[in-house]
Amino acid sequence: MQRRNPAIFGLRVAVFFGLVLTPCALPSQAAARPEKIRAGVSYYSDELIESGPVRDIGAERNYEEVFKLYHYYEVVYDDLERVIRCLEYKRGAVIRTDSYRYAADGSLLEHITVPPRETPKPVSSPDPN
Repeated sequence: MQRRNPAIFGLRVAVFFGLVLTPCALPSQAAARPEKIRAGVSYYSDELIESGPVRDIGAERNYEEVFKLYHYYEVVYDDLERVIRCLEYKRGAVIRTDSYRYAADGSLLEHITVPPRETPKPVSSPDPN
């Protein structure tokens, strides 16, 4: 009967766990943010990443690409590359706006969600007859 070499067995176990755990160690989708972020500039995507209360985008897309889509997102960052505004669009109309303010220590101070303004329905006048 052949005995297993403990070194080879240990290597196989290490390779197996390395292959299984490597995807967990890779950067999350939030790392797909734009490479160079400039404060006050709008960035667009068809992917939304929600980490806690802050909504951020996935892979950046050109405005021309996302405008053709039914549903897309726009974000604006501050000087410290934190999201300060996230807009959600459907058919080119804003359906949700999230604004964020941060404390001096970087923690989230305020999160304001504003639904779109609804246009008032015309009021029909009562029939005079």
